[in-house]
Amino acid sequence: MTLFDKTIDTLSKSLDLQLLRQSVISDNIANAETPHFKARRVEFESELQKAVEANETGAMGPEITQVQPNIYQDPVSEMGQDLNTVDMDREMAAMTKNDIQYSAGTQMINKKFSILKYAIGEGRN
Repeated sequence: MTLFDKTIDTLSKSLDLQLLRQSVISDNIANAETPHFKARRVEFESELQKAVEANETGAMGPEITQVQPNIYQDPVSEMGQDLNTVDMDREMAAMTKNDIQYSAGTQMINKKFSILKYAIGEGRN
């Protein structure tokens, strides 16, 4: 049972996973000069989408709150002479994209809470 609707659950889970992604990207950047370090990526969108769709249709599937990320070594990164696969341009682009998505998610969840606050306030009038 959930206190809020599925939109808030989905946004909350997405924000948690984007925070994890930001941590992994930061770790990649911090290890850009570490020999043999392999850049990692975080993927969760497809699993979160499956959970949302299963919830909407009533089909069997994972609960939104139970979605787990897939953390893996980046298969498209090229190795440098020190066998490090961190590409700073790709990492900075990924960090910027993730930051924009996180900001959008926080704005959406703030709007949802504003609507709930308004609805509760109107109930007193």
